[in-house]
Amino acid sequence: MRFFINKVFAQTQIGDFSEGPWIVPRGNDLGGQIADIVSVVIGILTVLAIIWFIIEFVVSGYMLISSTGDQEKTAEAKKRLTQSLIGLVIVLSAIVLINVIAYIFNIDFLNIGEYLNNLSF
Repeated sequence: MRFFINKVFAQTQIGDFSEGPWIVPRGNDLGGQIADIVSVVIGILTVLAIIWFIIEFVVSGYMLISSTGDQEKTAEAKKRLTQSLIGLVIVLSAIVLINVIAYIFNIDFLNIGEYLNNLSF
């Protein structure tokens, strides 16, 4: 899949989406396309959750340091830190749980397209 920009008299290639972190189509089947999209979305959301944890961790650490002994500010910073840690644990637990379920039932959730293509009604 190539992306072109139309100029006045010619086409210029500006990128090749078949390499790198882009979705690489597995074929024309609907199941493969759905599996590709789900895989990319799960990966992006996981990375965003980890980045959000790091931001919250730094901000709550700064709040804790800058509280200068104020009990209310210290409690708010500790609460924020605890909530960010709980969020990270939930995200990582969900990934582990999905992998355990996939192992037990022998289902590859990131390649769910094969199962969707083989469904018959």
